[in-house]
Amino acid sequence: MQKFAAPGLEQLVRVFESQIERGMHAGAQICVRLGTELLCDWWGGMADVQNRRPVTANTPFMVYSATKALTAIMIHILADRGALDLEAPVARYWPDFARHGKEEVTIAHVLLHQAGIPGKATLGEVASWLVPGLPARRVASMRPIHRPGEKAIYHPFTGGFVLGELIRRASSLSPADFARREILEPLGMQDSWPGLPLSLQDKASRIYSHDPEQASAARLFSIPLYRRLFLPAASLNTTARDLCTFYAALAQGGALGNARIISSRQLEEATRLRYDGPDGDTGRRIKRSLGFSLGGYSQFPDRELYIYGRDSTIATFGHSGQGGCAIGWADPPSGLSFAFVCNGFLDMEKAHRRFQELADEVWPAL
Repeated sequence: MQKFAAPGLEQLVRVFESQIERGMHAGAQICVRLGTELLCDWWGGMADVQNRRPVTANTPFMVYSATKALTAIMIHILADRGALDLEAPVARYWPDFARHGKEEVTIAHVLLHQAGIPGKATLGEVASWLVPGLPARRVASMRPIHRPGEKAIYHPFTGGFVLGELIRRASSLSPADFARREILEPLGMQDSWPGLPLSLQDKASRIYSHDPEQASAARLFSIPLYRRLFLPAASLNTTARDLCTFYAALAQGGALGNARIISSRQLEEATRLRYDGPDGDTGRRIKRSLGFSLGGYSQFPDRELYIYGRDSTIATFGHSGQGGCAIGWADPPSGLSFAFVCNGFLDMEKAHRRFQELADEVWPAL
């Protein structure tokens, strides 16, 4: 398979290569589409630094919270079919969840990170992930720290467990099986794994952190048993090409070729602005839909950092992953879809700059 960049994207490739040369990450992949047309499919660097194993077109990368977009679309597929009402309490479908004052938390609150149960990845919490069903039971027993809808505090893992349990109850499938059947297989995403099988882990990219505060997250999912898990909030393994394919379908109203994964009506509901206000942890401004972060603004009040590029708008939607290890986005008005994956965590500001450097070279190609 050959690398490809359409005329006009030479500077994008130069920036991509320079990020590896500058040590932002050891290896990466990038993919851009305009409608169904492939504009760029490029990769470079090392998947495994110690063993000098290079990144290939098919090397899977762990994308952490970029997984949340996939899980959100699974929820919207079920809403599209009438199996879930997003404005209904979670407890309608999962009665045990109502405990300790959570009876009014809706599915929409969970998608907006407004459920009041952000949680922390303590040692006990992390150990529970290895026991089937235990994470959901632990989340059901949590006490909210605020009333539903009162604040928006990012839920790194807990929201994913809630959504995963809803998928299981509404479809009778595990979240991983539902993802494969309803999204990955119809779209031909053959290099995407909701939980990476042990047999493939030697072919995947390693995970590195250039930020000491995030080193534990890199170490945890470098453990084979954890990388094999599918956490609905955090552990899809995929390529830039596959992630871009997913967003290409969303950029075109929920379908790619003959494969429709969601109706255009439901996708509009999934991607319209629902929250514009402060993040409850950092105080930075955030704009969210039911499952995605939206474009056209900077989270940093004193500097311009647009993760989907300066030319993005409120119609641009997507999601990024821990330490800037991954990002995917779609812009339906233009038809653009974009995905970037890498193996180096950076702090938030540096990660945003990495994203913007790349995105700003894509928009002019229009």
